[in-house]
Amino acid sequence: MKNKVFTTGEVATICGVSADTVSRWFDLGQIEGYRLGPGGDRRIPFDNLRKFMLSHGIPVERLEEGERRVLVVDDDPYYLDIIPAVLAREDDFVVLTASTGFDAGAIVVEYNPQLVILDIHLSDMDGRMVCERVKSRIETRNTRILGISGFIEEEEVLELASLGFDDFLRKPFHVGELAQRVKQLFALPPTKVSRPRVP
Repeated sequence: MKNKVFTTGEVATICGVSADTVSRWFDLGQIEGYRLGPGGDRRIPFDNLRKFMLSHGIPVERLEEGERRVLVVDDDPYYLDIIPAVLAREDDFVVLTASTGFDAGAIVVEYNPQLVILDIHLSDMDGRMVCERVKSRIETRNTRILGISGFIEEEEVLELASLGFDDFLRKPFHVGELAQRVKQLFALPPTKVSRPRVP
């Protein structure tokens, strides 16, 4: 998807404007792209279009339809290496990685991943805080969160669901089990978030 290049007509459909408007944006240099030869058709690469949409407050959901983004958050380089490798073998995922809760927060805001594979015990903060922040955003309240940890008591595991986690895997885990859990989480329908009533 990130290598896709759009015509002005496709950009017009995605942004909900006319093709003439997109051509004007292009000619004024507001949206970057290139022409197919001198005076040829305009073409806008995916990253340029996404940057333009973000900077102009145009929702990027339609641009990213069909793209399945997974964020892997772990401070252990082994898992930051092995989990993306497993996902790459299994399906066409866009995999993002972060080694701290702080970095994870920034990536969540920018990319709105549909799934976060989250180590409970990070070096800079508790993974449960990261989960709470993800679920508290309107844009990511339906994001699935798969908790992972090798250092957690059974009572704590039982509490994870009430904190917003959708599933849990204890380290070390078999890569086949991880792939199966990821598939199951993507297959779940969006949850209806009930807002507390204000008296």
